[in-house]
Amino acid sequence: MKRTPWSGRGFHYEPLPDLDLPLAARLGQYPRQPDLLFDVSRVLARTVAAGVFRSLYRLKVVGEPPNHPRVAIMANHQSHLDTPAILTALPEHYRRRVTVLAARDYFFERASRALAANLLGQAVAFDRDSQVAELHRWANLLRHIDAGWFLLFPSGSRKRVEPHTGLAGVLARSGWTVVPAAIAGTNEAWPVSRRAPRPFRAIRVTFGAPIAEPDVRSLPPRLMAFWERHGGLGPSYGLSLIHISEPTRHICLSRMPSSA
Repeated sequence: MKRTPWSGRGFHYEPLPDLDLPLAARLGQYPRQPDLLFDVSRVLARTVAAGVFRSLYRLKVVGEPPNHPRVAIMANHQSHLDTPAILTALPEHYRRRVTVLAARDYFFERASRALAANLLGQAVAFDRDSQVAELHRWANLLRHIDAGWFLLFPSGSRKRVEPHTGLAGVLARSGWTVVPAAIAGTNEAWPVSRRAPRPFRAIRVTFGAPIAEPDVRSLPPRLMAFWERHGGLGPSYGLSLIHISEPTRHICLSRMPSSA
């Protein structure tokens, strides 16, 4: 049903433009429309989620992102626990700024999953099925954003190691401060092969210094090197060693049997 504006006795009601969208589509859009119910729910959900995560896992945090207005945290991805690990590792005054980019085809097809992703993970949708059009859309959006923090996983999947340039490259070209983050231990706590997580495991999140002058060509190998150096990738993930040869900077990956 289409909602129309209403005025009376000095009061004017103007419905939000997204009220006629399905709930999953509303939750996945960016920029978000102001909504008191969902805004308050996200504050409560992220506070509770961070407390629960710290009670279930032994979280160690190394480093902290800089207090810049536009930050893109780029992390390795191996588990559904990666997003809550990063969000819990951030101080609250940073955590509330973060928007997590999540796959539309996985997290925003059903309302129940979209609610969990949006309220607990502060997620919005990225369309992997039409990446060229989606990248153009985000490039246009980012030109008009003066402040904001994004968390993204450049590999695009828990089953993929190598980062795409894709949206990571768009953010780098748009002047965002690129902060690498390495997550270790989440693959043991909740590997792709398991339906439920294992509690009480050790997890470490390491934030690096901003990558100086990132460009599309050098960004993936620099991210990979950071992830390997700080334990974000390892034998339990099916990867032994990353070697970046100079001056060509090719990445050579040696596969090992996975223990997951």
